[in-house]
Amino acid sequence: MIVTNRQNLSRILIILLALASTGAWAASSDRQLPLEVEADRKHTDYKGGQAVYEGKVIIRQGRMLIHADKAVLTLREGQLERAQLDGKPVTYQDVDEQGLPLSGQALNMDYKVNDKAAGDVLTLSGQAKIERNKDSLTSERIVYNLKTEVMDAGAGKGDRVRMILQPRPKDDAAQGSPKP
Repeated sequence: MIVTNRQNLSRILIILLALASTGAWAASSDRQLPLEVEADRKHTDYKGGQAVYEGKVIIRQGRMLIHADKAVLTLREGQLERAQLDGKPVTYQDVDEQGLPLSGQALNMDYKVNDKAAGDVLTLSGQAKIERNKDSLTSERIVYNLKTEVMDAGAGKGDRVRMILQPRPKDDAAQGSPKP
């Protein structure tokens, strides 16, 4: 199935991985390709504007690949308003514009589009992890506001945030290579 406004859905997990570096968006050429969703079951409430995909959910767009147990897509006037993904864990793989590998995972991912007050907000919760080119960020909860470009990690209650940055060759540092 091709979802209306597929660029917003694909941004869900692209953004979580872009958190690890400024300007590290997944290949934009892939965002012009159709978004494919496969699952064991689908239930659509057309009046309510919600589609629920369950059982081995696979979402593809170009080189982007998402695996989840459940995906709930909420649309308003044909546009994606919210995407909720659940899994054990939800996993994501892609490459950025520079061809560097991007990946991430969490038990739950919630992407709210165009909240009038806050803008687009992505929340990863439950064993959240983001990796880009072998750098990583882990926490129980990661929240990223796309409008303000502010990220908060850590859920409190003893949760710890862990960032691992790999050493960069001197050539990369001189060229302004993106870093988390």
